[in-house]
Amino acid sequence: MTGADEGQRNVFPKPAAAATGNVINDRCLIRTEQDYRIVIVSGIVLAQYAVNDQMAEAYAMVSLVEQGWASQKEVARAFGCSTRSVRRYQCRLDASCRNRSDCQAGI
Repeated sequence: MTGADEGQRNVFPKPAAAATGNVINDRCLIRTEQDYRIVIVSGIVLAQYAVNDQMAEAYAMVSLVEQGWASQKEVARAFGCSTRSVRRYQCRLDASCRNRSDCQAGI
């Protein structure tokens, strides 16, 4: 029986690297492993990018808010920035906002 017990313990491999997770809300999660980050919504990957890619991170934040998965406040808390930064990223990525004076002023 000892051999069978030993085989049962090795059925599930140990994780290679420790992955860290940050919960945005009950539907959204940010996972970081090594130098990459993924944003998961209801079990589906919404965004995948390198940790040092600031533009991809801004796009992921705006996608979460504009698709209605999370509020600006939840996204700001999870990504470690202010709600003003989230609004600024939204304005920068919005094509209709590029010519408006309030967007250039940096609301």
